[in-house]
Amino acid sequence: MRLKEPSQVDRRIPILVAVSALMLLLVLSINGGTLVVGAEADATSADATSADATSADAMELPESLQPKDFDATDIAVANSWAESLHLADWLGPLAPLALSPFFGITCLSGLALWGPEWIKNNALLGSTGPLQNEVLFGVFLVLTVLTSLPRLTKVSKPFAQAVDQLETYSVIVILLVIKFLADSGAAHSGNAGEVAMVQLGVLSFTVETLLAFAMVVNVIVINCVKFFFELLVWLTPIPFLDAVFEVCNKALCGLLMAVYAFSPTIATVINLIVLVLAAIILRWTGRRMRFYRTIFLDPVIARVWRSYACPDLRLSGGKGIVVFPKDSGAGLVAKSRWRLFVDDDGWVMRPTGWLPGEDVRISSDCRPMLTRGWFMHGLSAKLADGTPVVLNFSRRFDGQWEILVQQGRFELGDEAQEPLDRGSAAAEFA
Repeated sequence: MRLKEPSQVDRRIPILVAVSALMLLLVLSINGGTLVVGAEADATSADATSADATSADAMELPESLQPKDFDATDIAVANSWAESLHLADWLGPLAPLALSPFFGITCLSGLALWGPEWIKNNALLGSTGPLQNEVLFGVFLVLTVLTSLPRLTKVSKPFAQAVDQLETYSVIVILLVIKFLADSGAAHSGNAGEVAMVQLGVLSFTVETLLAFAMVVNVIVINCVKFFFELLVWLTPIPFLDAVFEVCNKALCGLLMAVYAFSPTIATVINLIVLVLAAIILRWTGRRMRFYRTIFLDPVIARVWRSYACPDLRLSGGKGIVVFPKDSGAGLVAKSRWRLFVDDDGWVMRPTGWLPGEDVRISSDCRPMLTRGWFMHGLSAKLADGTPVVLNFSRRFDGQWEILVQQGRFELGDEAQEPLDRGSAAAEFA
């Protein structure tokens, strides 16, 4: 028996998390949730005459959509609540911020400082906000230059990739601080209005907290997808392609910021479209990010940390070998992460991840054949139902090659006994 790899089970979780969090801030009422806004919770109900006139139609509608659930007061309160949140002002610039965090903050600060007056009538770019600071603009302009120049060449780009996540999370923190300061300023000026709460079962959140959570998820999802394609560009053997990608990324970020300056509402719609598209392919990119990270970093870690290079394939107490199916099929997803173990009955593949999954047995009729590669090694085997499968793994155990072959009881192919061929390196990533 086999169960699909966990990434197939929770493939749509990022979509539901991100989109649902944003939609909760836009709907007027949700089934199972209650919006409470200060004293408005005691709003008067609709008059009896209107209820009698619509009762026949209400019986044909789902309970959560019956007209009795809405009245003029509820709609007025919800509209006032949505306007007080300034959703477009906060959600509009998230896509360009995710594409180029430091450059995005630089553009926002420039708009706040030197933009026309109608632009500054904005919760994010307002006159009381911290973005109207020449020092802040100068600091992020310098950071933009320092983090962009290493991305122009393949030699220096690994350094830029290493600090990319630091850049993203630092901008997330800055954005949350700006929002906190804006909310605090509104509270001190007496323009904050009533505190709105969203009740979901036993949990309750302020809408400001929900908005902050949606902003963080939004930036992280888009940035992760962008980071993966940036890695693919770096792996492509075309020297100037990295510089072209960086220039296009900055140009797209500037264009989206211009759209935000013209209309935050249009920018918010674009941001939601980009978010949905990024969330759809997030699991696909996540699997390949783990694959490339394992293939390239494991050999480096093994040279620094000697115990990391010692194989232990025992099913009971061992760590196994991290393997990745080359292609999808027979319940296995291409580039998904598994661990290969050996026991008395043969070979076992165990899925990794947060969600549990069942083991997949490799047929014991024939031993897996081991082939060596320039960047990674391969195992050709058959599953218990006879389906052929090719598993790739890193060069982490090259220093203990004989022990690996002995513990795994692998059969050596001709390629495993011959010197590595540099010409076959490109074929390994096909």
